[in-house]
Amino acid sequence: MALSFGRFRLDEVARTLTLDSKPVALQPRVFDLLVYLVNQRTRVVTKEELLDELWRDVVVTEGSLQRAVSVLRSVLRAGGSPEAVRTFTRRGYRFCAEPNEQLPPELGPEHLGGTQRASASPLTTARELVRLHQWSDALSVFRGMPDSSALTADDYESWARCAEAAGHPHESALPLERAVAAHLSQREHGSSARCALALANLKLESRDIAVAKGWHQRAATLLEGSDECHEVAMHRWLGGRIALFEGHLADARTSVDAALAMARRIHDDDVECLALAYSGHLEVATGNSAVGLSLLDEAGAAALSGRVNLWACGIALCSVILGYMHQADYHRAGQWVDEFARWCERYGSYCFPALCRLHRGEVMALRGELGEAAKFVAEARELLSVAGPYAEGDAHRVIGEIHLSRGEYTAAEDAFKKAHQLGWNPMPGLAELLVARGKPDQAQTLLVRALDEPSWTDGQRRSLLLATLAQVAARTGDLERARRALAELDGTPSLAGAARGEAARARAQLALREQHPTDAVTHLERAVQLFIEARLPLKAARARLDLTELLLAAGDRAGADLELSAAEGTFRGIAAAPLLDECRQLRARLEAAD
Repeated sequence: MALSFGRFRLDEVARTLTLDSKPVALQPRVFDLLVYLVNQRTRVVTKEELLDELWRDVVVTEGSLQRAVSVLRSVLRAGGSPEAVRTFTRRGYRFCAEPNEQLPPELGPEHLGGTQRASASPLTTARELVRLHQWSDALSVFRGMPDSSALTADDYESWARCAEAAGHPHESALPLERAVAAHLSQREHGSSARCALALANLKLESRDIAVAKGWHQRAATLLEGSDECHEVAMHRWLGGRIALFEGHLADARTSVDAALAMARRIHDDDVECLALAYSGHLEVATGNSAVGLSLLDEAGAAALSGRVNLWACGIALCSVILGYMHQADYHRAGQWVDEFARWCERYGSYCFPALCRLHRGEVMALRGELGEAAKFVAEARELLSVAGPYAEGDAHRVIGEIHLSRGEYTAAEDAFKKAHQLGWNPMPGLAELLVARGKPDQAQTLLVRALDEPSWTDGQRRSLLLATLAQVAARTGDLERARRALAELDGTPSLAGAARGEAARARAQLALREQHPTDAVTHLERAVQLFIEARLPLKAARARLDLTELLLAAGDRAGADLELSAAEGTFRGIAAAPLLDECRQLRARLEAAD
């Protein structure tokens, strides 16, 4: 099927959507949604049918469909077809745009990427694919080029950019090295320095610190005597990033501040955006969370302004998401994840950078979209194993959290152990697993160690670790430790919804130990509300199970039934068989009480 409507042309066979003859990047699932609605345009298609057809063998919530429809409408709205997909309340969706004409599909080698012609040279094809942001296709052409002698320094930089954007950043090293030499042979020292800085950043991402510092210094030599410019400002920013990686916060602040000031003097949007993001991280790291998060928000907005290059956009947006994730503010992290997804849709940069893909998967998991999240995280782990091995352990931590959410304790334990093996602390998920297995003493020991000897990541996640420790300490009877942890949380400004919810659960545990069951119910009800407000349905369901136990013990069977029913609905939606077994046991007790 090929169809044109408005300014769009849809080609099902070639899997392309064009607007005014220019390709429009769509996620595969969003493209499939459009094709299905167009093919069924004579009727309203129910949400259930779309979920069954487009997410076969994957358990997802209705939210996944709603987001796909939202993305599709944004694309169609930008092309002047805002009413192409209409919602029919309580029924579903229908494609309502009138076709212009029926068109035959285009097949054959001339259709590759919508640009390649049989007579075009590989280099011409690669350049055109780069212009259209078709990174993977362009990278394939560069890889297969029989003779690279015709490539210019700019071509080598384009090759490196494609490798980054297609999720293979390690492949960018060779073309960047050649670009350094090619620019230098033309005595273009500034351009050569720019590529040296890209190499420094690449090696920093893979934790080859010595090599990164070597390329950073090489760039400094190439820039000697230069006036203020993009490359000099970028050199300052990257110096701050290296210092931050090595834990030298004062040096990092000096370099980042200098980069930000210079970027503003020379009106360099790229470096200003990057420096804002790292200024935010430094403020958070030194205890000024409110200021730091405000700077991160500004960096995110700058990235989306359309004036920042794709590489800087990816780094900045990933930094913003990471900042909120570390603060356990998953609701705001999710808002930026949605913005990042929209940005990816616009530019087709699905694999860039891999860490953002991981964070997106983690937010999806926290929202209860475990099937889609598992795919995102698995893909991110595979990319990180090559592109960012230092963070592969974090991917295993998230995989463990997904299994834990379903009550799959053995698989969760395996993933957490793999995260630890790769140098990543799997807290607080491992502590929650140990509690679920009746080992709160072991959980408390690990949490105390993480708080007393924090890594960089542990320090960023301190509030969530404290809230978990308070819960565990109350369970073990160490009430004074629980009170100290809660007191520190009370003094933490801008405490996020997830940490506040976990703290409320801890207060409930403490109230139970102190023989105040009515207070415990109040705290748990508060925890449920906080989790709901933060869009954390699985955490809310866990708290509801605890609340069901208390209400049942208090003889409030009606209240217990309401909480248990809500938890059952959530766990049924993610096919969490072990947790549904727990719900069935509670249901049997509830029915026996009647």
